[in-house]
Amino acid sequence: MDVMHDTFSIEIVEYDEWKNRNRKNNYFELVYILNGKGFHRVNDTDYAYEKSGIFLLPAAKCHQYIIEKPTRFLFIRFVGSYFLPDSNSYIDYSNWFSRLNFIMGNHHHLAGELINHPDDKKQLKRLLDVILYEYNQKDICSAFIIQNILVSVLAVICRNIQHRNWGGRTFNDDKFVDLLNFISFNILDPQKLSVKYLSQQFHISETYFSEYFKRNSSERFQDYLLKSKLRIAQSRAKFTDLPIQEIALDLGFTDSSHLNRMMKNHFGKGMREIRKEMQE
Repeated sequence: MDVMHDTFSIEIVEYDEWKNRNRKNNYFELVYILNGKGFHRVNDTDYAYEKSGIFLLPAAKCHQYIIEKPTRFLFIRFVGSYFLPDSNSYIDYSNWFSRLNFIMGNHHHLAGELINHPDDKKQLKRLLDVILYEYNQKDICSAFIIQNILVSVLAVICRNIQHRNWGGRTFNDDKFVDLLNFISFNILDPQKLSVKYLSQQFHISETYFSEYFKRNSSERFQDYLLKSKLRIAQSRAKFTDLPIQEIALDLGFTDSSHLNRMMKNHFGKGMREIRKEMQE
C-alpha cells in the first residue's frame, strides 16, 4: 500500500479474482472502479459494477467482489486523524469531521452504487480522476492536493445522501432545508445546536422555533437530534473499534449506560448487541 499522507492512504490494485485484503479502517474506504466488470456482493446480494463505479467498502465479513473481467480498483482509506486539526497544516479539517459523521450515520452501508444522482456521480468522478492523476504524479505537492480534493469528495457524498434521505420529499421553505443541513453537519457541536443559537442563525423567533421545526418536519426538534446521534452511534458500533464509553461521551450522552438505554428504546438493541452482530 502506498501511504500518501498520515491521514489517508491510497492503494491501486488489479485482480483477476477477488482476494480478501488485510485492512483496518477507522471509518470507511472509498472504492473507485478504474476498469473491469463484475458484481459487488454483500450479505448474499449481488450488485453489478463496471468502469467508473463508486462504492463504500463495507466492514461486513461477508463482503466480496465477483470479478467477471479483470478489475483495477482505486481504494482510498480514511483514518480518524484526517478530520482532526493539524498544527502543521494551513487548513483546519476538524469541521469536516461532521461530514464523516453524517455519512456514517445516514449511509446504508450496503452493496451497490454510492451515488445515485447522475450529476453528482459525474462530479465525483471528476474529483476522483484528479486524485488518480496526483497519485500517479507523486509530486511533492500531490499529497496536499489530494487532501484538499478529498474535502470536496466528502461534500458531494453528503449532498447525495441528504437528497436520498429526503426520499424525493420537497420543502417549500428553503430556510428549513438550510437548517436541516446545518444541524446535520454540526451534530457534535452542542453550542451550535441550541435553540437560542439556531434561532439567531436562521432569524427565527426563539419562542416559535420548536413549533416551526415540528410544522416542517412532522417531529419534535429534540427527537430529531436524538435520532441523528443514535444513527451515528449505531454506525460507530458496527464499523469502528472505538470503546462504547468514548462513543457515548463524544455524542453528548452521560455515559455508556445512557446511550445503551436510548439505543434500546429506539432500535430495540444495545450497543454491544449491535457490535456483536457485526462480528458474527
